[in-house]
Amino acid sequence: MVFDYNGILMDGSVVTTTALDTPAISTTRDATTGAAVIDLGAGGTPESGLTAVMMCSTLAGGAAAYTLTAYLQASDTADMTGTTTGIERLASFGVANATTGVILGAETPCTAYVKFATKKRYVRINATVSNDFGYIKCYLAPHVFPVT
Repeated sequence: MVFDYNGILMDGSVVTTTALDTPAISTTRDATTGAAVIDLGAGGTPESGLTAVMMCSTLAGGAAAYTLTAYLQASDTADMTGTTTGIERLASFGVANATTGVILGAETPCTAYVKFATKKRYVRINATVSNDFGYIKCYLAPHVFPVT
C-alpha cells in the first residue's frame, strides 16, 4: 500500500482551486481533483501509525494572502459522501502553526508531515483553499520523516 499509487491521497496532477474543495468520496481516484480515499485494510494503521506527507508547490507572486486548510479524515465506510456519519478528523497539516491546519501562500513551497494512527479502515485528505493554491501532493509513508 505504501510508496505506490495506492498510498497517494492527492496526486498533484491538478492545480487546487476553490472550485475543487470537495474531498474524495471513494477509493476511485477523482480525475478532477487527483484525490482518492485510501483503504488501509481491516484494523486501520499499524500500531505505530503512519505518516502523511503533503507537498505544496511555489505560488506565484502576490499569493501571500492565499490559504490552504488541510487535514486528514478517517471513516469505516469507503463511500465518504457528505451524508456519511462517523467521519473523524485525525490530524491537521501546517507549517508555522501546525495545530491549526492552515498553510499560508507565503509559506510555500513547503512540505508538511503528520503522524497519525486510526483503527478506521479508510482515510482521505480534506483540503480547502482560499484561491488557486497550485499543485498539492499528499501520500502515506510508514515512518516519520525528520523535519530540519
